[in-house]
Amino acid sequence: DPHFQGANLDLLWRSNVGFRMGQERDLPPTRHDPDCPHGFAFDGQFRFVQDFESAQHYVRNGLEIYVTPKLSIVPIGYMYVWNFQYGKQPSTYVNNEQRIWQQIIYRHNYKKLFFAHRFRFEERFIQKHHTETDGTVVNDGYDTYLNRIRYRLQVQIPLNKEKIEPGAWFVGIFDELFYSWGTPITFHKPDQNRIYTAIGYQFSKKFSIQGGAFYQMLIKKNGAQQENNIGTLIQFGYNLDFSKSEN
Repeated sequence: DPHFQGANLDLLWRSNVGFRMGQERDLPPTRHDPDCPHGFAFDGQFRFVQDFESAQHYVRNGLEIYVTPKLSIVPIGYMYVWNFQYGKQPSTYVNNEQRIWQQIIYRHNYKKLFFAHRFRFEERFIQKHHTETDGTVVNDGYDTYLNRIRYRLQVQIPLNKEKIEPGAWFVGIFDELFYSWGTPITFHKPDQNRIYTAIGYQFSKKFSIQGGAFYQMLIKKNGAQQENNIGTLIQFGYNLDFSKSEN
């Protein structure tokens, strides 16, 4: 991209450990339970760079409503993000973030492949600081407002079974694009891309684990700095399924 000729690039090794718990149905759709048309999603992630230097941590939760076996929405959710100074392009201040989010997921199968299309909308309230003439750093509150839309295509492929079920090994792949807008942003193109390839195991209907290689390209809001993260991502999932079991 000619826009980045001479731009400042930062290449980091990044390690991510994530967990997901709740009645969030990431497995291939089976049936719609009219007695339990909703679920609770809760997840978090610990993100580190280089020698496990903290980069970012977060927790997120939301109410998920199942419109059909394949379609679900999150009308509202909340997320809190702890940010840290790291790398060769550290931020001037440590600005944490509060986030409101909405989500649409459409899931479907094609032969042995399981697809999940996720659209997520985010209203971001980011902390702002300034430095007084005497050197005192003042917290101005969550005074910066940004919007962001994300699209993620996820594919899961069972290896030793016909579908992802207890005892199944599987390959998981996703690609996610981000587009942000707001007053402080001067770069008006997709500004982030995340790609993930992993191998996973479904221990039971409720518990799974997967881990693999992760790549993140992040363009800073000034459009002149680009961060490239290459590393690993390990995810633990636990499903609290309140729906009635089939006889």
